[in-house]
Amino acid sequence: MASLWLVDRAKLPTPQQRRKLGRMRVIDLAGLQQAISTGALGDGDVWMAGRSSDQLQDLQWDVGDLLECIARLAAADHKGAEWCEDGRGNWYLCDAYSIPYDDTRRCRDPRSFVAYYLKFSIDEDGSLQLIMLRNHLSR
Repeated sequence: MASLWLVDRAKLPTPQQRRKLGRMRVIDLAGLQQAISTGALGDGDVWMAGRSSDQLQDLQWDVGDLLECIARLAAADHKGAEWCEDGRGNWYLCDAYSIPYDDTRRCRDPRSFVAYYLKFSIDEDGSLQLIMLRNHLSR
């Protein structure tokens, strides 16, 4: 499978130079969603970094619920790209999204007062390893 990176990471500023990278997209969302829908990316391909595992428990979600929500993201939900640290000193290039989502019906709900904030990365070589850095209610 081709890389899911949309950018040449070597040409980007380092996290020490500039953490927030603006509105650019760094991960191919459509490619990621296709991998989820075909089963090429499943529960075993998701690594919960930093506090994301605790945040998932706070939402009373499992990894399947998280993948279902990512599968419903739209380009308009994108909030920007940034470097995110996992609490252990490792930095990941991430896309951040905020989605109005009904987790009972498992669908987008633009009328919802609840939005979920998702920040994720992929393996450095662009392969199908999803790295979750944040997943919580939007603030």
